[in-house]
Amino acid sequence: MVNALLAEEPLVTRVITATTRAPRLGEKNGVDYHFWTKARFEREIKTGGLAEHARVFDNLYGVPRKGIEAALKRGKIPVLVIDVQGARSVSRMFRDAVLIFVLPPSWKTLERRLRGRGDGTENIKLRLETARAEIAQAGRYGYIVVNGDIDRALGDISAIITAERMKSSRQLAAMRGGAGNYRFTEGHHA
Repeated sequence: MVNALLAEEPLVTRVITATTRAPRLGEKNGVDYHFWTKARFEREIKTGGLAEHARVFDNLYGVPRKGIEAALKRGKIPVLVIDVQGARSVSRMFRDAVLIFVLPPSWKTLERRLRGRGDGTENIKLRLETARAEIAQAGRYGYIVVNGDIDRALGDISAIITAERMKSSRQLAAMRGGAGNYRFTEGHHA
C-alpha cells in the first residue's frame, strides 16, 4: 500500500523503520527496513537517534529521527509504517503529525494476510492478539482507512493528504516560513 502511495503522491516519502529482527524473504536492508544489531539499536536509543522505538514480538523496532527530519527539510511528507505505540511517541515529538489507522476489511482477511507472509502459527496468534488491542485504539487516530480495495484505500489516503496540506494553519505557516520567495506577513492581503 505504501509503495503504491509513493508512486501516486510525489510529495510523499517513506521513512524506513529500523529493526533487530531478521529479514523476511525478499526484504532488503535500507529499502524495506534498516536491519540493525541489538547493540546498534541500543546505541541509537541512548543517543536520541530514534523518534520512537518499541519492543514488538521479541524484536526492537524504531524510526530513525534523521529520516523524518530529512524528509521535512526537503519539503516532503514523511510516511511512517508504525504500530500504535510508535504513533503515540511520534505524535508527542511531532505535534502536527497526522495519524491514519489502516484497518483490514475483516478479521478473516487479516488472518489470511498474516498467513500469506509466511509467519509461524504462534507468531500469527500473537499478531492477531496484538491487532485486537490496537484496533481498540483506532479512535485515537485522526483518520481510519479500510484497506479492502487498494485503489479506494489509496484514494482515501490521498484525500486525507490533500485536506491536511490545505489546512489554513499549514498554509499560513508555509507562507510565513517563506516557501521559495513567496512570503506573507500577517495583515497582508493579496
